[in-house]
Amino acid sequence: YHQDAFYVSKVNKLAATKKTRVLAVVCDGMGGMADGGKASQTAIQMLVSAFKQIEKSASVDIPTFFRQGILAIDEAIYNFPKENGKGSGTTMVAVIAEDNKLYWASVGDSRIYIIRGSQMRQVTRDHNYWLRLQEMVANGRMTAMAKRQKEALISFLGIGNVNLMDVNTQPFEMQYGDVVMLCSDGITKTLSDEQIHGIIVSDIVSMEDKAKTLVNAAITGNTHSQDNTSVAILQYKESIIN
Repeated sequence: YHQDAFYVSKVNKLAATKKTRVLAVVCDGMGGMADGGKASQTAIQMLVSAFKQIEKSASVDIPTFFRQGILAIDEAIYNFPKENGKGSGTTMVAVIAEDNKLYWASVGDSRIYIIRGSQMRQVTRDHNYWLRLQEMVANGRMTAMAKRQKEALISFLGIGNVNLMDVNTQPFEMQYGDVVMLCSDGITKTLSDEQIHGIIVSDIVSMEDKAKTLVNAAITGNTHSQDNTSVAILQYKESIIN
């Protein structure tokens, strides 16, 4: 039943360059689709095993690593045996931090936020029909659309020939104390940005406890559905990421 999956790597200093390189991933298997849990687990396993091959390399083109990984995972999930004619799918948000340089990748509607002091910014787009609708408005072509349609995904891993993905080519430069949060929509459909920010900047000491507090708040606040909820939080502290 649990269709979310997540992973955060241990912090390792590279002997050659003295850099740290860390990976965090959150996937949300598609509800109502056969084998959403298998899809999210497969996405994590494939990305993690690919990361382990490059983890200690002196220099890596991380945006290319993400794009190639997304294409390979999409193809693998698309080729799962179809049950009752239905495919499987999963969203994915992932970050790799090399010292203070942050790269991210997103497919679907899970999200990545960066929190710096009183500022909280969503750096990924939700790949759903609402995104298309906004593009239509910008181009002067407006259509009415039901809320349910707005939330329907137009990109996910397992869609086949995935082409809509967000990967930043220029790394984001983190400052001391910056917090990076990856989460599935179980968080963002239940908690407001103010609630999320309040927990992130609260006096709770460990990032793990902040993540647990966010998940518990979402579960308590979510009365309308049984959506799975996952959060991964990293904080940049000089050359150490907790």
